Amino acid sequence: MVLALLNDEQQMLREMMSSLAGSVRAGNPRDIGEIDRAKGWGALADAGMLGLRVRDGSGAPTGSGVDAMIVAEALGGALAPLPYLGSAVLATELLALAGAPPDLLQRAAEGAERHAVLLTPDLSGIATVAGLGTAIAFDCWGAGHALALSDGGPAPRLVRVPLGDAADRGPAADLTREIARFATAPAAADAEEIGRPLEPADLSRWRALALTVIAADAVGAMRAALDGVVAYSKERVAYGTLIGSFQAIQHMCADALVHCEAASACVSYAAWAADEAAPDEALLAAHTAKAYTAIASLDVAETVMQVYGGIGHTWEHVAHLYARRVLLDREVLGDAAHSLLSVADLRLGELPKPEEG
Repeated sequence: MVLALLNDEQQMLREMMSSLAGSVRAGNPRDIGEIDRAKGWGALADAGMLGLRVRDGSGAPTGSGVDAMIVAEALGGALAPLPYLGSAVLATELLALAGAPPDLLQRAAEGAERHAVLLTPDLSGIATVAGLGTAIAFDCWGAGHALALSDGGPAPRLVRVPLGDAADRGPAADLTREIARFATAPAAADAEEIGRPLEPADLSRWRALALTVIAADAVGAMRAALDGVVAYSKERVAYGTLIGSFQAIQHMCADALVHCEAASACVSYAAWAADEAAPDEALLAAHTAKAYTAIASLDVAETVMQVYGGIGHTWEHVAHLYARRVLLDREVLGDAAHSLLSVADLRLGELPKPEEG
């Protein structure tokens, strides 16, 4: 396995994102409504994070999959209520692969315009125009338009539809991210085709990157949750001694750390492969990372709540926010079982259809 060993610039990016994410960190449910999302989004735009997947003159992304992974992990760890995954990665990557007009991509990179991606009701794939009535816009805070595919064929077109007042918006089970459903399906006349047809390789590339950054978001949440509870175990006293001295607590936290490190390794390779490997190899790496992370993240979230004890089960505490974050990450673009089946298909040489991959 090739691991994404960070170069000096990427180490600096990680440090910068740690600071930036801290400014939009949700430490409890009340913080979510008090965070200045517009200011946080502007900070991401000013730092160039919203344009990482916009193509340069040579057709290459401005930032690599590893760069996108670093940003996603930092924001996931902060429980940041910003639509980085939905708008800056999933939507922008689709627009770039379809050859969207440069001015549209530039506005997205500047934070002036946000798009969301419409997913099927089970969140496992991109919705088509025929399914707009039941589609779900994922991570869509501030998005004026949403993206879907014209059909489920081998070379669909990218279609943009307005969200606007026609969508019912609100938080998902994950309180830090907004989803939307159409109260009334958009009229066919409102659907605007963008760019060129998307080839199967384009959709495989998109899904590989999308799965990777979703898994990176979960890794960030896993790490932050574990770091928090380990610090708590060094302060909380029970039966006259620190709970961190109890061997049962130590073993639980050690197992959780193994999960975090293994998930990070899987995601690291997938982030490298997103740009450097062939589309089917990138997709295999991404599904592997998503499958492992989907399973491990729930184990870590449950462990964290157990170590916190009673306080970790209260509404005011941050523990359930981490659990909610990873629970949504588990389902977007397919759960662990979906990814494991895709890994089997890819290993056996039976490439899944783009909409199923």
